[in-house]
Amino acid sequence: MKNFVLLLLTFLSIPTHAQDKLALTDLVYPDLIPTLMQNGLFGYCDKSLNVKIKALFEKAELFEADYNFQLFHVNNPEIIKYGTEDYAWVLFNGERYRIDKKGTRVYKYNATDFKTGETAIYLYKNSTVYCSDSIDQNTLFQHIKDNQSGKQIFPEEQSIQEFRIKNKALIEEGVKLIFRPKRKEIPYVDFTSEHTLLKGIKNSETNQISVKAKYANIEELYNNPLREQQYPLFIGYRGDLDKEIYVGLNGTEYYIKD
Repeated sequence: MKNFVLLLLTFLSIPTHAQDKLALTDLVYPDLIPTLMQNGLFGYCDKSLNVKIKALFEKAELFEADYNFQLFHVNNPEIIKYGTEDYAWVLFNGERYRIDKKGTRVYKYNATDFKTGETAIYLYKNSTVYCSDSIDQNTLFQHIKDNQSGKQIFPEEQSIQEFRIKNKALIEEGVKLIFRPKRKEIPYVDFTSEHTLLKGIKNSETNQISVKAKYANIEELYNNPLREQQYPLFIGYRGDLDKEIYVGLNGTEYYIKD
């Protein structure tokens, strides 16, 4: 879904002296990584390729928050809980589901549960002053805190009520309120082989290749300003498999052969 970025001016008074705590942390692998397994189906493994959820799905995504489930973007508030990072999207028998971390299908996608608005408002855009480490379970709004004081500044009841009053039409259509802090980038970039035109990953500071060029396309899950969670992973398309697979920056392919 295409997002149209609006600037919420009342949220953009940002000091310039603080450091983004999240930018200083090392990237870590998620507990569960979608892994291509037998019969061309996906399950989930840990970073060491130990199977945690067996292969049942035609497609599988990471366990991450999906802000399409946010309060102002749903017609059915009962489904908000399925938008947290405790759940992941999968494709099972041609149908989209959210699954829990045991692999149980807990919610089947129903278009009528969601509003159709495509607007996403980015709060405190590119901030180095604020951080978020949790989500309100009842609204799916991110808890945004001041890095220095630790004080929560969003969501705050008065500002939410003011937003409701001033943006009734937008809420009726469907709108998401999203926080993406400015993060420190890591020195890994994709490159293209002159001989095969396939892509790999190299260290931009040392020029050392970390992942050989064997993918037709690469989608980085790090240095990505549109992502909330950053991981030392990318999604690469392998033509010989006709599949997209998850790959670690250490070269580990999340693919278990039959």
